[in-house]
Amino acid sequence: MEEGIVQNVKKGFIRRHWFLIVFLILLVLCGLIYYTLFYKTYNVQSETSGQSVNPVSDLSVEEAVIQFNSGFVSYLLYNIGAWQLHNPPLSSDTPKIEIDVGDEIYNAVVEKGNINVQKGKIDSKDIIIILTKEEAVKMMKDSNYVKESFKSGGSRIELVAGETTLFLKGYLKLYNELSDEN
Repeated sequence: MEEGIVQNVKKGFIRRHWFLIVFLILLVLCGLIYYTLFYKTYNVQSETSGQSVNPVSDLSVEEAVIQFNSGFVSYLLYNIGAWQLHNPPLSSDTPKIEIDVGDEIYNAVVEKGNINVQKGKIDSKDIIIILTKEEAVKMMKDSNYVKESFKSGGSRIELVAGETTLFLKGYLKLYNELSDEN
């Protein structure tokens, strides 16, 4: 007789609280979706560290191509909005970009809005940006040229990671801005 009462109490508890359990699960899912869609990181350090100074402003295209280095890549990525990329929710998987500028390859890791650029390839990259040094310099000289370069095929993006990963890290917004899609 007592077992029947205990089982009825357990069943009653589950029946009364199933709504609360489902509600909590939905609340967590909504929070993750909100974080993914609306969370922005701000790159205060780059604004105060002088990164906003255009390294090609006083150079001709030819001079800038000769002097091209990782600082140029960092400035370019900052200007196209790569600083807005972020880790997926509840993950330490940072956004990783490989930049192929003809005869040289650079890589960038975005951590909390800071873009860290080094020379060389990187494992587990999310995307590859392929362009020439001339195209990169033209983009740095004229920010309006960025969309034109991607639209005309002078520059292109190769997607390496899966669509879900790219979405969770914020690449969709970056891609839409570069390709002028809404």
